[in-house]
Amino acid sequence: MKKSLIILSLMGLSATQVNATVQQTFEPATNSSAVKTYKVVNNFSNITSNTTERVQNIEYLNNQAQQKSDELAQLARQLETKYSNSVSFATSANNSTFSSGRLTSSAPPALAAARAARAAHSRTLGLCARYVRQALQAAGYEFTPNASAYQYATRGTLAQAGFVKLSNDNYQPQVGDVAVFNRSSKNPHGHIQIYDGSQWVSDFRQSKFSPYSSHNGYSVWRDGRYLDATSQGTYLAMND
Repeated sequence: MKKSLIILSLMGLSATQVNATVQQTFEPATNSSAVKTYKVVNNFSNITSNTTERVQNIEYLNNQAQQKSDELAQLARQLETKYSNSVSFATSANNSTFSSGRLTSSAPPALAAARAARAAHSRTLGLCARYVRQALQAAGYEFTPNASAYQYATRGTLAQAGFVKLSNDNYQPQVGDVAVFNRSSKNPHGHIQIYDGSQWVSDFRQSKFSPYSSHNGYSVWRDGRYLDATSQGTYLAMND
């Protein structure tokens, strides 16, 4: 050891410098491989954590979507049942055992027709569905409103309210009857109107049955409680 110090001193190095050199020489180096391994493991842990969280979010959204789907399916079944019951009621009006009411001025068909006649304008506003709907609702009919006139026939709305579809052959109008014209390329919303005893009205007082020069067909509907009302009944409804 003394010989080593003598040799180092001859080289111009002091004891302090020698100690520093030795310490630096034998100081353990930082393990860079371990640091890299730690960083990789840490990054992998973060990725795993984020992936797990995303999977949980996806599962939650799937559960929510399934719940909404079940709710919509249940609502659809309820609407189908309601519509079936309404159609069943309307069809029963054709049975001989169905009790037909007396068509007077206080009967719902007459009330609806009178309301429509009072509200009608001299020229159309393009709001036939709104005016006829308001007239029917004011008379006590209950149904879900539609955006377009033709839908009152195609969606079973009139049937839901208790109306029965009549044959167009040899048809004779009665107070409160409703006619619905099919939609066409020229008239995409169709048309709906109600008979007030002397003329057909919608959002305006019509001079004839059809407001069109040509149309794509129509259907006529009557309150099932007044299927057998006679012309005398129509007279009572207008003048009672």
